[in-house]
Amino acid sequence: MTDRVVVLLDMDCFYVQVEERDNPHIKGVPAAVVQYNSWKGGGIIAVNYEARAFGVKRGMRGDEARGKCPDIQLVQVPVNRGKADLTKYRDAGKEVIKVLCEFSDCVERASIDEAYIELTQTVEDRIKKKNGTHIATDMLKSSWVVGYDKTEDGDQQGVREKGVHEWLNSVFENGEDAALPLDSNHPHWDNVRLAYAALICEEMRAAVLAQTGFKCSAGITHNKMLSKLACGLHKPNQQTVLPQDEVSQLWDGLPVGKVRHLGGKLGDSLTEEMGCNTMGDLAKLSLQQLIGRYDNKTAHWLFKLGKGVDTEQVTSRQLPKSIGCGKNFQGKEALNTQEKVICLVVFEDVAFQLFLDVFLIL
Repeated sequence: MTDRVVVLLDMDCFYVQVEERDNPHIKGVPAAVVQYNSWKGGGIIAVNYEARAFGVKRGMRGDEARGKCPDIQLVQVPVNRGKADLTKYRDAGKEVIKVLCEFSDCVERASIDEAYIELTQTVEDRIKKKNGTHIATDMLKSSWVVGYDKTEDGDQQGVREKGVHEWLNSVFENGEDAALPLDSNHPHWDNVRLAYAALICEEMRAAVLAQTGFKCSAGITHNKMLSKLACGLHKPNQQTVLPQDEVSQLWDGLPVGKVRHLGGKLGDSLTEEMGCNTMGDLAKLSLQQLIGRYDNKTAHWLFKLGKGVDTEQVTSRQLPKSIGCGKNFQGKEALNTQEKVICLVVFEDVAFQLFLDVFLIL
């Protein structure tokens, strides 16, 4: 359950960061990236934090964003043959992956701006190399720890530092435990490895910034599912450690639909039929209760999920598993008649056939 150390690294407002690197004049000011046609200012696919402060969100049209923030800078995604050309963002993502591969030989590129990193062996090698040196609070300069991160309006940095300090003390310096060797026999071995993973992740994110100019956030846990959730807890340019013994605290306030694969019909059935509004509610269900409603495989998976267990492996892959491409037809381009749909299908079919003909010739 806790034999692995997994990190999810997520680039902050990645499309905007790529544009800021190409156009330094928009750095530090409200900005968003729009794609496809110019109808109502284009559809926003990425928003920096300066613009978010004005209420600008992904999915808005550019005109609506300007209504909320008149000074916002809108940068359009390059267009190729009438469709968004994401090449520059994919190439920028490859730069990041190259840096991550310096820290682990198992990096899974989940999307243009996300990657899972298997750090288990890297962590254990570092512990041996450092001969069990304890991690100090000032070594984790942008780390948060779930269970030690309660903040109100005020000195968030102070709360962060205090929480990290208290957690590290509980891991390394609890009475007689302080003199114990840092190996698998240590009573807090799981958290020792997470602490070292946090240190390595600080170094990894600093390397990404130094070599690419991009800032990122990260989640540090024992599996992919928890790392994905932890990553989003403290942004931007921060990282969050989620110890296994603090999962229940996160679960108590986390809606079921926030967990991957539970945002659709399965999540709805858990809420409507099993009374699970939060992951904490799911954790209280017995395996027999779940088997009484779902097939055996799903029931066992849900039961483990309720305990914060995810066995999905990190698969070494430096390219996205798939690439999607779509286009919305709005305004004058709306496909609101049968004739328009037929013309589009015929055009796309001819274009695809021409592509195949050229490909076969080459």
